[in-house]
Amino acid sequence: MAKFKFQLEAVEKVRIQKEQKMLEDLAVAQRNYLEKVKAKRELLAKKQDAFVKKNELVSRDASINDIRLLEEYIIGLKQNIIRADQAIVRSRRFLEQAMRHYIAARKERMMVDKLKEKALEEFKLQEARLEQKRLDDLITMRARLNHGPIEGEEEIA
Repeated sequence: MAKFKFQLEAVEKVRIQKEQKMLEDLAVAQRNYLEKVKAKRELLAKKQDAFVKKNELVSRDASINDIRLLEEYIIGLKQNIIRADQAIVRSRRFLEQAMRHYIAARKERMMVDKLKEKALEEFKLQEARLEQKRLDDLITMRARLNHGPIEGEEEIA
């Protein structure tokens, strides 16, 4: 029995490699996005801690310089949080773009997979027909050997 050979095997390999690269790019974009979100959470936690410290300083009647210094720190944190939000938006865009590229690469690979499946089914069908033809020829030869020529056929000498 013959072995199945897909004609578009080189295309299939290229599409699989492209899909793998897009998946790796997607993973990098996801990791980057999650790092940006984590950085913002840390900034928010620092801001919350700074507010708690400020309230403690106000309740203890601390010097105005200490309070002002802490307020400037909080203002700086707010600006960093705004920058973190902008970075998150940019990261989200890159993530969405990477997702679109991965989905497109996956669709391309799936098209080749469908072509391969159809080619395999056609190959199996042709193999089954060939096998049936061989069996029919074998049965015909046996019948000739056992019973002589088939009706309507001339005997071959």
